Amino acid sequence: MTETERQAAIEAIKQLKARYFRCMDTKDWDGLRTIFAPDAVYDATDAVRNGSGDDTLHQKLGPEWINRGGDNIADFIQRAVQDVSTVHHGHMPEIEIVSPTQARGVWAMEDANRKYENGRLVRSLHGFGHYWETYEKIDGRWFIKTSRLTRLRVDVQEFGDTA
Repeated sequence: MTETERQAAIEAIKQLKARYFRCMDTKDWDGLRTIFAPDAVYDATDAVRNGSGDDTLHQKLGPEWINRGGDNIADFIQRAVQDVSTVHHGHMPEIEIVSPTQARGVWAMEDANRKYENGRLVRSLHGFGHYWETYEKIDGRWFIKTSRLTRLRVDVQEFGDTA
């Protein structure tokens, strides 16, 4: 693989991840389905874990937070954020091209999520962490093959009845 081909692959993966964030935040579920490889695995068991030490292991979510297959992953994300106002940012990608058809990467991330009921804010989550991913090039296009979300910090606020 030439340096030009390697740089082109890195840029294509950056564009792929940008589409992931945009599709999730704009609720473009059909677009989100195009991001993942058919046999992809998405692990969000650390999505609300506040920290990474052994003392936070009790915060891990259950196996229902691991999804397999592009359509199942897109459905899971849709159920999780469909009724939530979300803003996701990916930063500082570390992307390594392993072969002409395989790559891996780590993305620093920040997200802000707000849940409303009857026009009132009931829950806010502001998270900071990383996406740990692998990518696969299939028929000339890059896809997310595996994705694991880990959080270093999660700030959650619950808003009770103010009436």
